Amino acid sequence: MTEVAPWHPEFPERRSKLYRVLVRAEITVAAALLVALFALIILQVFTRFVLNSPLIWTEELGRFVFVWFVFVGATFVTAQRRGIVVEIIQARSTGRIISLMEGFAALVGAVVNGLLCYASIELSTGRASQLALPATGIPYPLLYLSAALGFALLTVHSVVNGVIALRYPSQYLERHVEVEAID
Repeated sequence: MTEVAPWHPEFPERRSKLYRVLVRAEITVAAALLVALFALIILQVFTRFVLNSPLIWTEELGRFVFVWFVFVGATFVTAQRRGIVVEIIQARSTGRIISLMEGFAALVGAVVNGLLCYASIELSTGRASQLALPATGIPYPLLYLSAALGFALLTVHSVVNGVIALRYPSQYLERHVEVEAID
């Protein structure tokens, strides 16, 4: 693989085979969940409007798959550093200051995601561990596991993004110069 600049979305993947495998697994799982969600919606529409006899479990299973898709999809977006960014202060700052701001934001993200992961685990092992979804019988802890896994992976990606931000401050100057050249 060719070497890419630190600001490139695939920079960490190109540097670490383990990280690349993790991100590719996230993409694969998210794509499979999206296809499953689409199939469930088509099935629900078909049974409701064509057969005039809707299936009870498709809507519940669709919500379950959607929750999993949201958390797995969020991890991929964070891994690729493609989240929504507001660059108000960065327009007049040096690369080092931007690097520190990005590193601080990643640290806050890692802490918050770590705490939410812990809370999700507590929720799934607490009183909800005895409950199940009514139509499908899927245990609630499997639903909460999506949050725990998602927040754990978001924590990992936030740490990686923070390390990249602090280790390569010149990337922000390079990106800023390229943006000004385009304007």
